[in-house]
Amino acid sequence: MATNEKKQQLKIDVTSDNICPWCYVGKRRLDKALSQIDTSNVNVSVSWHAYELDHGLPRDGSLLKMDRYKQKFGEARIKQMLPMMTETGKQEGIDFSFDGKIGSTFDSHRLLYYVKQQENGEKKQNDLINVLFRAYFEQEQDLADHQVLIKAGEQIGLDGNEVKRFLQSDQYSKEIQDEINHSQQEGVSGVPHFVINGKVELSGAQDPQQFIEAFRKAGVKV
Repeated sequence: MATNEKKQQLKIDVTSDNICPWCYVGKRRLDKALSQIDTSNVNVSVSWHAYELDHGLPRDGSLLKMDRYKQKFGEARIKQMLPMMTETGKQEGIDFSFDGKIGSTFDSHRLLYYVKQQENGEKKQNDLINVLFRAYFEQEQDLADHQVLIKAGEQIGLDGNEVKRFLQSDQYSKEIQDEINHSQQEGVSGVPHFVINGKVELSGAQDPQQFIEAFRKAGVKV
């Protein structure tokens, strides 16, 4: 076993939105790739960064998800997209549902940033993103609803009252807006977007083997 100083470093920065189905699929595939990594020789670090696919979504008074999809993509395209997305989800163990409401993801991004600042923040952030994806895509919950976010925080061990106080504040609003602006300045036009060790970029929900190849390109022996 390598000592911590001698371990290889695998740092993955993921730009994602919590209402992006391909981001959920991409995370499942990334997790499969990471399960092949020998962590006795590699330090793995995964950080999630904010992106807004639909910045026009309301923070209050969310919309019906299917209505927004039809408005954004058109009914004909939706009829093609959803069956394909459902089948892709099944292959990754995701039971996609497209009912429920959709609203701004800004506060859910703030919550992800908030947990990252805590002790074991990287693990908490990873656990929370799983809860948020599952809540939105499989349980028809609205990520603009603070009650949904409080419950999500409680599911990963946070105090619900502390989460409520945080969400009622504007803490980390600037940091999230900066992240969103930064991704646009860097030319990120779609998500998920992955940067491996600051030098190898991948866009879209890549297959696990493509992640492994990207890790190697980034200088990690896996």
